[in-house]
Amino acid sequence: MEKYSLQHKKAWEFDTYDFWVRTAGTPKERAKKDKENPLKMLKQYANYFEKFEGIEIANICGSCGKKAIPLALLGANVTVFDISEANKKYAIETADAAGVKIEYEVCDIMEIDMDKYAESFDVVFMEGGILHYFHDINAFMKIMNNLLKPEGKMICSDFHPFSKISDILGLQQPTMSYFATEIFEGEMAHARFYNEEIRKQIPKCQYRKYTISEIINSIIENGFSLERFDEHPSWENEKLPGEFTAIAKKR
Repeated sequence: MEKYSLQHKKAWEFDTYDFWVRTAGTPKERAKKDKENPLKMLKQYANYFEKFEGIEIANICGSCGKKAIPLALLGANVTVFDISEANKKYAIETADAAGVKIEYEVCDIMEIDMDKYAESFDVVFMEGGILHYFHDINAFMKIMNNLLKPEGKMICSDFHPFSKISDILGLQQPTMSYFATEIFEGEMAHARFYNEEIRKQIPKCQYRKYTISEIINSIIENGFSLERFDEHPSWENEKLPGEFTAIAKKR
């Protein structure tokens, strides 16, 4: 496991379970919301699935199960891959409270056990700021392709690359040249919700942000046919792009 992934693991295990309880409710409380309207909990991502019942989904960096559990409630078989034991604890407890089963593999995404998982999934799905945690986007996309069954689909939703030059999502991340390729140190996603004293204690992450063309080309060059690329408004200002979703099929 590379040094930077160990750093990310430390960041995502700092007070993480308690953070989810404070912000999303106890597992029992969160499960109640998920059960009331799982489609609503999936937000715009629900529109990218052709069906839910019986499909095998790899939820990449699935965090606390916020999308995995609604998918399971809709009938999908979901395996979460994530680096944080604390995320797993919250997700499994929430799934149990919701009356569904999810699989959860705590691992470095770049070291997923392909003897076990190669060509196992109909869909690989990720959302909410994933790509910048990985320093080699081509290697990452190869792994996504290997996880899929023949003609399987990738749903890759992420922060819009314009966030490199402007804090358009209010994440308090440093900005840089749009074409910058360097790796930089930054706070993990939740750090901004803590007071300054605790914020200084949270381990940093090592990020690499990509341009639109780098993302699209990495999809095309690593075994996918790109079928759709949508841009979504920022949560902070609907006049600006905040997120994108790429839909691609395994060739």
